[in-house]
Amino acid sequence: HRGLRKVACIGSWHPARVRFQVPRNGQMGYHHRTEINKKIYRIGGSLSDDPTSATTENDITEKAITPIGGFPHYGIVTNEWVMIKGGVVGAKKRVITIRKTLLAQTSRKATED
Repeated sequence: HRGLRKVACIGSWHPARVRFQVPRNGQMGYHHRTEINKKIYRIGGSLSDDPTSATTENDITEKAITPIGGFPHYGIVTNEWVMIKGGVVGAKKRVITIRKTLLAQTSRKATED
């Protein structure tokens, strides 16, 4: 079938090739994700190294970061983890890069503890 969700004209008759500027469907490479300006709340160790990595001074219950039954569509956290504020784009268990911001953060919201 011809299909509906395509570009109608992909170029002229001559030159008899499709130019690279013509939008085509399909993933082109493994997409890299870099997150900036995220507030890091906590960094925890792996389950084998620190089984009580979610214990705080306010909540002295010895527990790991994984809730009972595991996270939905993820499972049990066994490696190191980072707790950040906000959301992160991409699929679950996909590697992301968190880098420092290029500008100095001066707002009250960014510098709060």
